[in-house]
Amino acid sequence: MYSKIGRTQDAVLVFEEMPMRDAVSYNTMINGFGSNGFYEEVMMVFYQILKSGFLPNMESVSHAIMACGELKCMSMGLLIHCFVIQKGFYSDVAIVNSLISMYVKAGRLEIGRHIFYEMQKRDLVSWNSLITGYARNGDWFEAVDLFLTMQKVESFTPSPVTFLGLVIACGQARNLYMGESIHGLLIHMGLLSDFRLGTSIVDMYSKCGRVDCARSIFDVDLSERSLVSWNSLIAGYSQNGYDYDAVLLFEQMLLDTHVKPDSITIANVIPAYASLADLRSVSTVHGIVIKRGLELESDTVLGTAMVDAYGKCLDIESATSLFASMRKFNVATWNALISGYNLSQHANWGLSLFLEMLQSEVLPDSITMVMLFQSCGVFGSLKQGSMLHCHCLSRGFDSHITVGNAIIDMYMRFGGVTTSVVLFNIMPSKNVITWNTMLCGYVKNGLSTLALKLFHQMQLENHPKVDPVTMISIIQASTTISAGQGAEMMHGFALKIGFDSDTMVGNSLVDAYAKNGFIVNARSLFEQMGRSRDQSSWNTMIAGCGVNGQGEEACSLLFQMEEDGFKPNPITFISLLSSCSHSGLVKEGCSYFYLMMTKYGIQPSLEHWTCIIDMFGRAGRLEEAYQLIKYGFQCNLLSDCDAIWGALLSSCRENMNMELGTLAAEQLSRLAPQNCGYYTLLSNLYASVNRWDEAEKVRRVFDNGKLVKKPVFFLLDRLLMEPNFQASNYVGLKNTIFLTLHL
Repeated sequence: MYSKIGRTQDAVLVFEEMPMRDAVSYNTMINGFGSNGFYEEVMMVFYQILKSGFLPNMESVSHAIMACGELKCMSMGLLIHCFVIQKGFYSDVAIVNSLISMYVKAGRLEIGRHIFYEMQKRDLVSWNSLITGYARNGDWFEAVDLFLTMQKVESFTPSPVTFLGLVIACGQARNLYMGESIHGLLIHMGLLSDFRLGTSIVDMYSKCGRVDCARSIFDVDLSERSLVSWNSLIAGYSQNGYDYDAVLLFEQMLLDTHVKPDSITIANVIPAYASLADLRSVSTVHGIVIKRGLELESDTVLGTAMVDAYGKCLDIESATSLFASMRKFNVATWNALISGYNLSQHANWGLSLFLEMLQSEVLPDSITMVMLFQSCGVFGSLKQGSMLHCHCLSRGFDSHITVGNAIIDMYMRFGGVTTSVVLFNIMPSKNVITWNTMLCGYVKNGLSTLALKLFHQMQLENHPKVDPVTMISIIQASTTISAGQGAEMMHGFALKIGFDSDTMVGNSLVDAYAKNGFIVNARSLFEQMGRSRDQSSWNTMIAGCGVNGQGEEACSLLFQMEEDGFKPNPITFISLLSSCSHSGLVKEGCSYFYLMMTKYGIQPSLEHWTCIIDMFGRAGRLEEAYQLIKYGFQCNLLSDCDAIWGALLSSCRENMNMELGTLAAEQLSRLAPQNCGYYTLLSNLYASVNRWDEAEKVRRVFDNGKLVKKPVFFLLDRLLMEPNFQASNYVGLKNTIFLTLHL
């Protein structure tokens, strides 16, 4: 009685107080535990009944098999399988169906299929068990093939469970065509009213990227919305990049009194808030998690999602604190925090965290290695990058195409073009990111001609196809070599291959036209972009007006930008202040600097201060620029930054102000003693006032070799360029690189 009404604890108390028990007592407890989902308890009592010498009935055996499947306990499952054969239960269809279900839930599909084909008699549940098993394990082809076979050899009418497995299979395979066919069949058979099928159709369309269809079914066809329905649609929005829609749906869900968010809901919606960089909402959701009593510290998926969200919102203190409070980790959790450190410009912390990760005996994956190479690029440590390259070679990570791309990118960042070329040539397989990494690296290292040659090679091979990122690199390379003609040529090429409507490509073309002095062409293209313009489009156009001396035009664009629905961001004001600087609009520049802080609440960064100081310097108001620097340091608004003093030194050179120029040079010798550009500015300043001895003294530093600006050559580069070195032997190359870097 207690078991049937769900009061399992009371049933246990009565059971334990019984002075004598028989087979009925044990079977009743097993059935009660099984019916209420207490699978571990089922296993415990099943073991006791066998030990007591009593024979479990078929219902108890079925519950025990189900418990093994849910717990994925194959050792006990195999013993029960043997027990079934020994006691002659193998002729019972329900028992055998349970065995099939157990094996497929544990991922042992081959055993489940073998048992299925050994059955003398099958029912619809037999077919459904195997179809659903294949579907849940991602083998959609086998699931559909079994369904078609059932239709041919059996006279069973498919049940909602059958279609549930098929819809799951279509979602796993992202097979929209098959999913739409099954959806139509469900409508024809009148089965869509089953809320489980309706929810699975929502999930299928979400996984196939048709979130509009999923939302239509959710709003119109689902008479009963469960928590799973809400979670499926929220996940669909979030995973397909519809972050704002995911957030709105989640907030609508909070107003529904019938459902409450669970850990899956939060794990699906929190990435959307993170993508929108909405730190306040991330903190609010964190509060909901605590209020609802969700196990954040022990729920690895939810904890990882929260750490990742705080990291993407640049609240690295909260991310670190949450990470430290977690009791269960996986490699994704460590990756989330390393990524957060990279985004918040604390790449060195990410490298330290990697050492902790290894000490914690958590094995890194390819994603970890990719982020660590990014850390080395941000942190500026070739030594650390070389050591990581060693680690990849020893662990076999270099065979991952994503890791190979990251290694090439890391060496390109340090100017190791030769190393990158060799690694590129020996890669067994390449994708479009591989080619783009090389193209971008060539451009950043000033090798635009090599970039165009590589692009020509890419077109000859016709694989992979050009994407917008490829176009951006080629636009930069072409305009560097051919100036305005390059921009026009690439504009025509973009029109030819259909990338003229891509926002990123359009922005890059606007930037290319503007930087080469064709501001009319830039403005014309900018206007043609229309509704495809984004925040970056406006920032690019404002900056373009600035470099062409059209400061007033840049200022007017700020107000047009707001009318178009875009709020200025810090980059907007860097572009605007730079425009005022180049156009001599000091009064306007000061006004916008004040507006940035008061109206838009943007705190000035070093880049903003550099623009303001450069603006005063270009206008010849050097004393005001110097006083502004002093004020910034005294009020802790500025940190010691060579760019600030460099801007002042450049202005002193233009205005031949020896006193302030010498002062700026003294600061730069302390802050950036290895920067050749500043020494060149100082030498030119001395020369401009005919102080040739001092100019010669500064130049002598270069002549004596104490400070020489030259390309970065690595030991690895030199090794690979040796004429007798055979790069064709890939294994030998790996070992040589490993030993070279290790030594």
